[in-house]
This record gives sequence, C-alpha cells and structure tokens, in this order.
Amino acid sequence: MRELARASLQGKGAEQQGREEKRWSPFWYVVGVCSGLILALWGVILFGGQPAPQRTTDFSNQPKILLFLVDGAIKRYAHYEGNRYPQKLSDLLPTYVSLGKEGLSHLDKLLYERDPGGGYRLSLHDRSAGEAVIILSPQGIVHMSPSVGGS
Repeated sequence: MRELARASLQGKGAEQQGREEKRWSPFWYVVGVCSGLILALWGVILFGGQPAPQRTTDFSNQPKILLFLVDGAIKRYAHYEGNRYPQKLSDLLPTYVSLGKEGLSHLDKLLYERDPGGGYRLSLHDRSAGEAVIILSPQGIVHMSPSVGGS
C-alpha cells in the first residue's frame, strides 16, 4: 500500500513538473505582444489610412514652393541621368516633375542657368519689392538681401 501511495505521489509530482515546463517564459510573452502590435499596425496601415492629399497648391501665390519643387526635380534628373543637369527646365516635364497642362507656364516663373563649373543656378524670375533673392544650386541655398532701390 505504501508503495502504491508513493507511486501515486511520484506520478502527481511528475504531472506538476510537466505543467511547470509548459509555462510560458518571458520570451514568449514578448513575442506574443510584439506579434499583436505588428498585426495592429498592419491593420491601421491597410484599413485605416487616409487618401493621399490632392494637389491644391497655387504656385502663383506661393512661388517659393515651386522653386524648391523644381530644385528637387533637377537633383533627381542629375541622379538618374549620370550627374548631368538639364539644358532647360522643360526637360524635366513630365518625368521628374508633374505640373499638369500648365507646367510650362509655371516654369516660366523661374530663372534657370546651367553652370559648367557649379552645376546650375535656380531662382525666381519675378519677386516682390523688398523680398530677398534666393538662389539654389548643388552647393546649397544662397540668400541675398534685397537691394535698397528695389529691382
């Protein structure tokens, strides 16, 4: 009888050890939580996103936006065309900058000069009196104070 009781106690001890071995370690908790977060983020990305904003920028009222947009397009052109800069700004349309049907009229608002030594210079063609001159080039941005007499 004692042997039977002893065997029964040993069997219960083995079951408890088996149960303890099946417990989750902290590693599996971290894996579970991270998996849940990843699934939640994918759900937000796939089903909770907002549509892309429509192009509503009016370049006639905000010419500096056009200036920096075209500067980025010139740099992309140089990257994909073997470090060469375009001969004229219309070479950027429609591959590197999308301005719609009125694209050429917007590009007429900019002064573009290809410089063999420095790459290019890009600035606004018309600017209001007292406004600083901004010249963009591969070397960076140059700000020049407005002239006292206006230009």
